[in-house]
Amino acid sequence: MQSANIDAVQHVYDLARRGKRDDVRALLRDDVTWHPAREGAWRPCTNADEVLRTILWRAGVNRMRPSDFIDVGDRVVFQVRGRAVQRLGAKGLLFPKLFQIVALRDGKAASIQDYPTRAAAYEAAGLSR
Repeated sequence: MQSANIDAVQHVYDLARRGKRDDVRALLRDDVTWHPAREGAWRPCTNADEVLRTILWRAGVNRMRPSDFIDVGDRVVFQVRGRAVQRLGAKGLLFPKLFQIVALRDGKAASIQDYPTRAAAYEAAGLSR
């Protein structure tokens, strides 16, 4: 059986791929943040409107699909695949895969952090390989 946190993350990406702007926004905390895998790769998102624009673009244009979920209490660690995921990490730096940790509060996304490797995401989440 899958956790409610994993269900929430999958639901956000599913809604984003379908362009359901208002439904995605309802699942984001007002103060949600999103940080790139490498500092300076792109300007971090600091509120729900910025995160909403970014996730709709990523999910729509790149057809981002999350997989390989691990529920870690109030956070979910997972891999993101898509048509052009290597362009999302940083200018001039190609990632064949992207990993994320989404922190949830009250069933809503509170923060998103990108990681270039599974090992980096696992370390940040306190998981061993």
